[in-house]
Amino acid sequence: SNGLPRKAGLLILDICYLTRPLEIFPLFLKLHLKDKKRFEKANQDEVPGLSLVEFIVFEHPEEVDYMTEFVIQEALEEHDKNGDGFVSLEEFLGDYRRDPTANEDPEWILVEKDRFVNDYDKDGDGRLDPQELLSWVVPNNQGIAQEEALHLIEEMDLNSDSKLSEAEIIENQDLFLTSEATDYGRQLHDEHFYHDEL
Repeated sequence: SNGLPRKAGLLILDICYLTRPLEIFPLFLKLHLKDKKRFEKANQDEVPGLSLVEFIVFEHPEEVDYMTEFVIQEALEEHDKNGDGFVSLEEFLGDYRRDPTANEDPEWILVEKDRFVNDYDKDGDGRLDPQELLSWVVPNNQGIAQEEALHLIEEMDLNSDSKLSEAEIIENQDLFLTSEATDYGRQLHDEHFYHDEL
């Protein structure tokens, strides 16, 4: 992913198509066919068009159990360049090539290699099979939230009681407000986020 929203990515493709149609057409066609397959899979009732629920499935297929096989297949089509049904470390890293003048890989590559080896490649065979691939393309949000909460406690717990007091949060409010655990502070202002305890 290039970090651009889908619509911005499509706009860039449209502009490139107008200026260099022969170069960009294969990419445009590939993107169209990918979205067409996803649309057809999300359209469970086969009524033309997508209902609101089906549209959400189209946008976030990784969130729905019946789309699991589709998500795996989509990831294989994108990353499995040699067609062996697995994703190697090189395929996982994408188009990255080490700068021949550099002594070592950049930090982000070291982080990605570590994630590949320690988080995703459970059987240690140097490649991701479809089930291992699933843990990459559909991360466990509960685990991520727990890691972030532990990180906040580790960084902010000034008296080492494994809890965050109001004073500790205020003392470290910048860290707290920029945390994923508070949705970068947005949850603190969302009245629908809070609920009464039973």
